[in-house]
Amino acid sequence: MENQNRVPYRQLLAALTLLTILLSSPAPSGGRAADVTSLTGNHPPSPGAVSFHTTTLSIPTYPYADHLTTGYNPTYNMTYPILDWKSYTAASPHPTSREYELLVLENDYLRVTLLPELGGRVYQMTFKPTGHDVLYQNPVIKPTHWGPPEQGWWLAIGGIEWGLPVDEHGYEWGQPWDYQVVTSTAGVTVTLRDTDAADRLRAAVAVHLPVGRAHLTITPRLENPTGSAISYKYWANGMLAPGPANTVGPDLHFVFDAAEMSVHSTGDDRLDCHSPSPTGPDCRFSWPLYQGVDFSRLGNWRQWLGFFEYPDAGSGPIEMAGAYDTAADEGVARIFPPDLAQGSKGFAFGWSEPIDWRQWTDDGSTYVELHGGVAPTFWDTAVLPAGGALAWTEYWYPVSGIGQLNTATVEAALGAREREADGLAYILIGLHTTAPHPAGSTTLYAWSRDDCTELARWTLPAIEPGTPLSASLIAPGHALADLALAYLDDAGVLLASLNPRDCLPPRSSVAPLPMWVATTTFTVTWSGQDVWTGVASYDVQVRDGYPGTWTTWLTDTAATSAPFTGVPGHTYFFRARARDASGNQEPYGESEWGQAFTTVLTEPAPVLVTSRKSAAPRLARPHQAISYTICVSNTGNLTASVALTDTHPARLVLLTGTVAGPPGFTLDDPGGLIYWRGDVAPGEAARITYALYLTTETPIGAGLTNTVTIAGGLEGELTRRATVVRAYPVWLPLVVGGWPRSSP
Repeated sequence: MENQNRVPYRQLLAALTLLTILLSSPAPSGGRAADVTSLTGNHPPSPGAVSFHTTTLSIPTYPYADHLTTGYNPTYNMTYPILDWKSYTAASPHPTSREYELLVLENDYLRVTLLPELGGRVYQMTFKPTGHDVLYQNPVIKPTHWGPPEQGWWLAIGGIEWGLPVDEHGYEWGQPWDYQVVTSTAGVTVTLRDTDAADRLRAAVAVHLPVGRAHLTITPRLENPTGSAISYKYWANGMLAPGPANTVGPDLHFVFDAAEMSVHSTGDDRLDCHSPSPTGPDCRFSWPLYQGVDFSRLGNWRQWLGFFEYPDAGSGPIEMAGAYDTAADEGVARIFPPDLAQGSKGFAFGWSEPIDWRQWTDDGSTYVELHGGVAPTFWDTAVLPAGGALAWTEYWYPVSGIGQLNTATVEAALGAREREADGLAYILIGLHTTAPHPAGSTTLYAWSRDDCTELARWTLPAIEPGTPLSASLIAPGHALADLALAYLDDAGVLLASLNPRDCLPPRSSVAPLPMWVATTTFTVTWSGQDVWTGVASYDVQVRDGYPGTWTTWLTDTAATSAPFTGVPGHTYFFRARARDASGNQEPYGESEWGQAFTTVLTEPAPVLVTSRKSAAPRLARPHQAISYTICVSNTGNLTASVALTDTHPARLVLLTGTVAGPPGFTLDDPGGLIYWRGDVAPGEAARITYALYLTTETPIGAGLTNTVTIAGGLEGELTRRATVVRAYPVWLPLVVGGWPRSSP
């Protein structure tokens, strides 16, 4: 909201001794200026869907419309409304109720409304698990003296507005925008457009609410349909008041991924600016601490302050900015591409000596602003060539229940902070996700940044946007700045990280091979992925036959395929490992068959090498049944005539009623033998199952091995074994209490 020469507005492995995971879903509460749930015509979606409908909303509105004239900017060929302040003031204006069209988008987690009549803005973004709207809603529509100097007024309506083609909110924040709605199985998209004119800069903003996600996708598109290049400015302005009260408190914290800021406008002389409204990014201060003051916390401010990330919004592929009220335990995150949206700005009215709220509202409510622009600052401009267009996608979403906000991605937000209790220093970690994840499908890691020592690894329970996760970590000698946190899914994709350091090795695998090849030379292919720095090289090992040993074939190669020459009648198993550019090296896997295998068959033959035997459980109690499975698998190119003999150990009782298999198997009990004679076609398998019973006579602690011999393949007679152990009895004392139920 700022203007030159005007008062502007707006962190038990090794040191791990305690871990508590809490799931919480905050109870909804009200207190908002307007609540869509109370409006007539509300149509909540069915679970797992998105709904759209239109309705009306009554807002007390001052009679500014009766005192408007028209201005014209020849540079942009645009007209804009000007408020006749003298006439307006003389009329002693008072607000009266006015109906506005409201567009309502809703899924399982968010209820989003748009006001097409007032600049096509996002008006509300309500997080349904809390029931709170994180965007400010002015309870009245009241003119202010802010805005572009030539226009001389502006409406602090709230929500997220689109400002173009000049700074200080642009010209179209209060103009009607057209809209078009598209629904699909992916969600609802409302495209808002300021004009279809072909002789001026124009904008279209697509607002998309996806199915099953707790974020709002916003895609601005700026178009120049004219025959000449246009220099312009575009800034989206989010007016934020996270929590139930439709106002902000002293514990609201701005969150920027920046080390330095430049002042746009301020009344705080602690920032050493020679002017409250600098004419360029020359008045700069370190972020967040400057001369001992934490300027990220609103309660530490005196007067108003507006500031830009300096020199721009960052150089990574994705950046974030946000605000989080630690008292309300709620906030907002904005995720954007800084190569296209280079500007990131914050503003607030001050705290101990703030701008008088009467200048924009009637009820004492206040808010902060989070801006995102095409150019780095208000002093900079962007250029669209003749016939050109610029579009990008960013994401806005509510965050709650994580204590504080440190960083965010499209997938999740992370917060961490240091606390002390009972003489112990804790690190409390909070995680908010924008999508549901089943139990066991995501993992949270904590490492020492110095040497990548793993301090904790949490395989997470079921988590979704309405159930933020909290974890407590005691790691003596490790402050928050010493830790790297990473949140990944079960495919190894990095969802979010804090104080990132590449401590995870890559993942690699050998591509599947055909069960057999007809030539002695064949191609082996492998690939890998790495969370941070990418795969730098691979090692590939080979094993000749099931009883063979793993030997190195290729070392430190950047190649992802190579020809391998084998011997007819031999089966070869392959496995790979990768290392990344940071030096992290993946361990070899211990799979019985490696990652891929094939047999060299220059003449037809049956191959039974991948036949196996298994038992479960491997550690059993007396009077417990052990289930055994024998699988005879033919990976060759000729039918195998199989002869199988299985002998179970003494002191284990065969449960004859459990024996099952293909036609032709016979049972010799009490001799304890299972026989099978039969054919297995190429690419097929035969399976025999049975159970053995442990008794009190079964030895305790000794391995009990069950052996099967399988003949009929190219390899001759094969032996496969499965070993189980009778467990030692253990009596544990009953402990009542003493386990912490929550984080300190």
